[in-house]
Amino acid sequence: MPSVSSAIIKTIIYADLFDYPLTAEEIFKRIIKCPSVSKIQLHRALSKTKDIREKNNFYFLKGRKNIIKIRKKRENYSKEKLKIAKKAVNLLKYIPTVKLIGISGNLAINNAEKNDDIDFFIISSADFLWTTRLAAILILELAGMRRRRDDKNIKDKICLNMFIDENHLAIPKKERDLFSAHEVVQMKSLYDREGIYNKFLQANIWVKKYLPNAFEEDGKRFRYFLKRKNKKTFNLLVSKVNILEKICRFFQLYYLRKHKTREVIKNGFVRFHPHDAREWILKKYSLKVTT
Repeated sequence: MPSVSSAIIKTIIYADLFDYPLTAEEIFKRIIKCPSVSKIQLHRALSKTKDIREKNNFYFLKGRKNIIKIRKKRENYSKEKLKIAKKAVNLLKYIPTVKLIGISGNLAINNAEKNDDIDFFIISSADFLWTTRLAAILILELAGMRRRRDDKNIKDKICLNMFIDENHLAIPKKERDLFSAHEVVQMKSLYDREGIYNKFLQANIWVKKYLPNAFEEDGKRFRYFLKRKNKKTFNLLVSKVNILEKICRFFQLYYLRKHKTREVIKNGFVRFHPHDAREWILKKYSLKVTT
């Protein structure tokens, strides 16, 4: 187990890759592989750890004071993008097979750049991933909000980045790393039906291997959810239209095979992104912590 000071530096290095200074509370929640540290120990170590500096309650690497201004500026950009995201959610929440709509990426931590798109994370009903995805695409396309594959101007467009169904809430084992752990913890739920967000976090308890304090929250994560009305009617509908899922899956997979880039497609799990940051983030992080 690393020392508290070593864990603090690693935590700040990771955040620095995103030009994101951290408060003491954020360091505690994001601390990397240091499960036994208390908040008192953390504050003591912060004052003694070399190569980090503090200003206005933000901690950052020596020589990186400028990222405080960057964070403040991006918080303002994020506020506007969040308004757009909520408008999209208000359209998509009427899809009966949508269980959760969340935002991921930099916007989830209010760190979006001015020209960024908006990444959506969607959980569907069991065995309705492809139907849900097609419905979401059509709705956002009609609303003029969807990011398309070849768009050059992606500012404020909705990128339908990731879909999973409620029977496959756990991130696949090959995807479980420090990057994914942060993505799970940082994902911000904007619409939660039947408490699926809580179930998603419980299914991904492996995150604590990397971020042991990640779920040390005050319960706010688990507070808001909607109950489905007329559940019997919904279940009857599901049984009648299961054939639709097979049709949607066939045609979407056919299209994706012809335009395949960096998609990850597994049973109950689909991740799309034209520029997957995982590889370069983890490589850069590894290089920085070893030099």
